[in-house]
Amino acid sequence: MSILRQKASPIREKRLFAIGAYYGKAEILLSEYEENEQFTQRVRTFSQDSQSDILTALNVISTIKDAAVIVHGAAGCGVGRLSLVPNDENNTKWAVTNLNERDSIMGSGSKLQEAILQIYKLHEPKLIFIVLAPIVSINNDDIESVVEELKGELETTIIPVYSVGFRSKIGSTGLDLVSHSILKRFFKINTEVVPSDYVNLLTVAEKKSDVTEATRLLNELGLKINLFPRYTSYENIKQVSNASFSISVNPDDSIYPGEVLKERFDIPYIQSVIPIGIDNTSQWITDIAIATDRKKKAHELLTLEKEKLFTLVRKKDNIKPKIFISLTPAYGIAVIKLVEELGYEIVGYKFSFLDNQHLSFVKQIKDEKPDIPVFVGNGQYFEEENVIRKIKPELYIGSNNSDFTVAVRNGIPVINIDNFSIFGFNGVINFANKITKTLANTSFVKSLASSEAESDTYKTEWLRKSTNWFIKQEVK
Repeated sequence: MSILRQKASPIREKRLFAIGAYYGKAEILLSEYEENEQFTQRVRTFSQDSQSDILTALNVISTIKDAAVIVHGAAGCGVGRLSLVPNDENNTKWAVTNLNERDSIMGSGSKLQEAILQIYKLHEPKLIFIVLAPIVSINNDDIESVVEELKGELETTIIPVYSVGFRSKIGSTGLDLVSHSILKRFFKINTEVVPSDYVNLLTVAEKKSDVTEATRLLNELGLKINLFPRYTSYENIKQVSNASFSISVNPDDSIYPGEVLKERFDIPYIQSVIPIGIDNTSQWITDIAIATDRKKKAHELLTLEKEKLFTLVRKKDNIKPKIFISLTPAYGIAVIKLVEELGYEIVGYKFSFLDNQHLSFVKQIKDEKPDIPVFVGNGQYFEEENVIRKIKPELYIGSNNSDFTVAVRNGIPVINIDNFSIFGFNGVINFANKITKTLANTSFVKSLASSEAESDTYKTEWLRKSTNWFIKQEVK
């Protein structure tokens, strides 16, 4: 049975055996994997709030042109809109169905129908996404009946995105939900001749500047790009099945749409490393060139780009800071490699989750850095503070989902990779320059740290505890 027959994509804990809670040696993770053929699930007896599948899904949808969004839930469920405003280039139209207690129990199809009609009347979007809050997922509100009733009446495509509720602790599950929902509603086998130079670039969680750089490199290879699902549009979605290949940008997030497109549309999926750093970018371009028969163009492109890179990247000082990294796995693993290519030292890292795709990296940690614990957690900044106070890094690298206040109040300068392009060889230059500039301007964080030292952010008793004392193996 096709996976698209299901209402929602499988959660990452089931599909990839993802884990979201761990702190300890890589050796233990590997021994558990060898015994069970998967990483052992753990739970926290105490947990801070973290990125949910709904917020992650909304983050993708807000980048889609020609779309409107209806959050089907209580009024408070629409607050997630506020966190997306800075990156909403499309000025996406939003509505929330404002469910009350009675609606949550008895059903709320009439409110949803009214919201769809109103948002269509006001804005006439080509796409209407209905994002279900967890309570609607639990009470089994009949969304499909509402969609079926209206789809013939309105000249728009209505796409329900079914939240998995509380079944997943991995926020990135929301990325899969969006791809699943779109492909389910736009399912159409292409019968036309597919142009060999037209490809899908599977952009799922990447920022605009990185997508622009990835597109530039592929254009240099002579490929025409169709973006999906992030930064896509109604017309782009209709062309998904006309592509000769689907190309990954982030292997963690693009594997789901890539495999679904391969299964249902027979579109070959090129899965490679994320193009961050010198070796990874070279590998990414080479893998794509081999699959698309463009090896000569790839050689010319790599020669030109590397000449420019080694001309512009200069070691401007002998400072070798100890670096802590807090990112999603694909980004984190790639940035670790890039930092080492530039000659810096990694003393700690935190990943929002790990799954079976990262087994080789865990083995590498065991062999090369056995004394550095593997820290897995989405959010959980009180854990991060505990770790940072113990290892005392001199530079913190994270993204918009990181809590930079943990680093700043400890006097550690920070780099947010979401503030500049990090993809490709140009990304190497940007990254090297960013490190140099950040380390040259540390007075602000040092001043904040000195004032913070007078307050008791955390009790001494907590900071003395082991970071993983409340992380327990899941009991089934």
